[in-house]
Amino acid sequence: NNQRKGRMASALRMLSLTWMLLVLTTCWGAEGSSKSDLEVAIREAYEDRGLVQRKVVMVKGEAVEYLETTDGAKGTVIFCHGSAFSMRTWQYVGVLDALGEQGYRGIAVNLPGYGETSRLVPRDSFVRDLLNVLAIREPVVVVAASMGGVFALPFVADDASHGCAGYVSAAGLLAQTQRKGGDTAIVNVPTLFVYGDQDPRLYADSTAVASTFPNSDLVVFENAPHPAYLRDLDAAARFTNLVLAFVGGVNEPALKVHADWASPSFLGPGASSSAL
Repeated sequence: NNQRKGRMASALRMLSLTWMLLVLTTCWGAEGSSKSDLEVAIREAYEDRGLVQRKVVMVKGEAVEYLETTDGAKGTVIFCHGSAFSMRTWQYVGVLDALGEQGYRGIAVNLPGYGETSRLVPRDSFVRDLLNVLAIREPVVVVAASMGGVFALPFVADDASHGCAGYVSAAGLLAQTQRKGGDTAIVNVPTLFVYGDQDPRLYADSTAVASTFPNSDLVVFENAPHPAYLRDLDAAARFTNLVLAFVGGVNEPALKVHADWASPSFLGPGASSSAL
């Protein structure tokens, strides 16, 4: 009996470990497999028409590398990539080119430690510091995938952030909505959530999404993993169209929320835009 109980206990522990590994692999490791599989197909299909330019600026004495399309008069959209990807991922998806063609300025950054971006760039003020250095005073839309939410949300959720016209979260991490006192910030910024139906985060985040983002819409991609926008070429195109619809570049697909470009400016009159 003792031996049988021991075997059962071992089996249960193994089952528990297997389940935990499956969840972690799906949420984070899935990005790694997508990088070697899904992103390859999208990269090979991408046609570079010369609309995207690579640049480097100094932010608080540290290098930040980014891609940019046009000086679009309609508004600026900032992209933060996931942990297994880079600024180039957004280029391969096609969303940067599409925004440029519609008259928007698309900026996809390499987050700290990626590419030529220094690991020492401050995380919590990353978006705000970059906008300051680039002298962007008008409202911006922020797009973040998975880990990118850690860098995007301090700006999006800040009550004094001024100039966040909207937020697009591709399963972006939500931990940054927790204030220092332990309570959860209510984010009234127009927000579009995009998840894959095979991503456990879709269900794990549902309560936080409903309670923290009252002005939001949710789109779920069928048969899609954690990086839903990389499921295949159709998913990349659909994600691009969703971003365009959210910012106002196109009317379809229909969404319940859209970016509010009339929100207050990011920098007030006379604010410094020089490198810090």
